[in-house]
Amino acid sequence: MKREIGQGTVTVVIVAIIAAIVGAAAVYFLMPAPAEEEEKPNVVRVIAVAGPETDVLAKYAVEDFEAETGYTASIEIVSRGLWGGRVVNELIEDAGIYDVVMIGGGDDLQWVKSKGHTIPLETYLTEAEMNKIHGKEWWTNVDGELVGVPQYINFPMLFYRKDLLEDPAEKAAFEAEYGYELKPPTNYDELYDVAEFFHRPPDMYGFFLGGCDWSVNCDHTYYMYGTGSNYGDVATGDLTLNTTEAKSAMAALTRMADFNPPGWETMSFFDGDQYMLEGKVFMYQNWFYIWATFCDQMPDQVGVAAVTGDAQPGAHLGAFVAVIPEAAPNPDAGGAFIKWMISNDYQKKQSIETGNLPMRTDTMEDSEVKAAIKDYEIFKAVMPYLTFRHCTWPGELQSGLYEAISKVWDGTMTAEEACDWLQNTKFAGRAAIE
Repeated sequence: MKREIGQGTVTVVIVAIIAAIVGAAAVYFLMPAPAEEEEKPNVVRVIAVAGPETDVLAKYAVEDFEAETGYTASIEIVSRGLWGGRVVNELIEDAGIYDVVMIGGGDDLQWVKSKGHTIPLETYLTEAEMNKIHGKEWWTNVDGELVGVPQYINFPMLFYRKDLLEDPAEKAAFEAEYGYELKPPTNYDELYDVAEFFHRPPDMYGFFLGGCDWSVNCDHTYYMYGTGSNYGDVATGDLTLNTTEAKSAMAALTRMADFNPPGWETMSFFDGDQYMLEGKVFMYQNWFYIWATFCDQMPDQVGVAAVTGDAQPGAHLGAFVAVIPEAAPNPDAGGAFIKWMISNDYQKKQSIETGNLPMRTDTMEDSEVKAAIKDYEIFKAVMPYLTFRHCTWPGELQSGLYEAISKVWDGTMTAEEACDWLQNTKFAGRAAIE
C-alpha cells in the first residue's frame, strides 16, 4: 500500500537537516586553530633593590649585555620594602613575572636554598664557570644544586677617623684615661671606650648606628656574628635568640646609641656615610662599597679595619644573588643574563667601579682589581669568616628584632629581657628553619 507523507512532516525533516549542517559548520569554524609554539619575547626581566651595585648592573646591562646577547634588559629597581615582597612572590608563590630575582645574600640565602622555587643554574653554566665562583658552597642547596650566583662579594667593615686615632696628643690622652693604647677597637668594650672618648657633640659624634628598621636590623647581624652566634641552629632547626651570646650582642648594640647624632632614629647607614664625609662622626660600621668614596675624597683621614667583635672576626655575607624562579616566563633569557653577569669582563668592571670584591676567584687576583681597591688584602683576610642568617623567615625576624631593640631603647626592657621576649613570646613555638 502506498504511504503518503504530509507536507508539514517534509518541512520539519528538511529544517532539521539544514540545522544539523549549519551547526556542524559552526562548530568547525569556531574551533581554535592548532596552537603554534609561542615565541618568547627577546627581553630579560630582572627585579633588584635600589642601591649603587644595582645602578652599575643596570648601566652595563645596557652598554654590554644587550649588545653581546641581543636581549633587552628590563631591570626593575625598587625600594627595599617592595623588593622583599616581590622576591617572596616570585620564589614561593610562583608569580612568574621576572626571569632573574636578585636576593639578599646574607638575609635570604637560607630560605631560598631551603624552600625557594628556583631553576638550578647547572642548566646554564659550564662546570668551568661554576668552579670559579668564590664560596660555591654558600650558594648550593642540600641537593648539591647551584641555586644562585652573587653579583659581587661585600661585607661590613669598621670605618674610623685614622688621622685622629693616630694623632700623638689623642693617643696620649686616651691611654691616660683608659689605661691602654688607642687603636682600632677589636672587641665591644674597646668599641664603647673609643666611641666615648671621641664623642664631642656638636662638632663630632663618637659613633653612628642607623635607627630605622632595616638599617639597625643589618647592624644587629654584625653584633650577633661578633659574639660567635647566629639566629638559629641549622642542625636542629631551633631558634637561638636568647642565648648568652645573643644577649651579649643585644647589649653591645643598644648601648652604642649613646654616641649617635641627633635624629639617628630615622636614619640609615647611608646617612652614616654622609656624616663621615662631613667629618661629623668618628667611626661606624658599614658595607665596604663606601671605601672607594672615602679613598677618593678623604684618603688621609679615614681608615678601615675588620668589624669589631668579641669573637673576632665575624662578618655578614653581603651580595645581591641572582636566581632564576621556577616560574620565570623566559628562563633562557635569565640564564644568558647570569652568564654575562659572572663574566670576567663584567666582574672586573663592576668591582673597580663599586669597590666591591668580584665573585670570581680568578678576577680577585687581577692586578687592576687589586690596584683599584686600596687595602685589598684587609678585605680578603675577612672573607673566610663570612656567614649568613640561619633563619628561613628573615622578614618576620627583622620586624621582631626592631621591636625588641626599640623596647631596650625606650627603657621598657633590658637587653636580656628583650632577647627572652623574642624567644619565648614574640616567636614562641617557632623554629628557625621552617
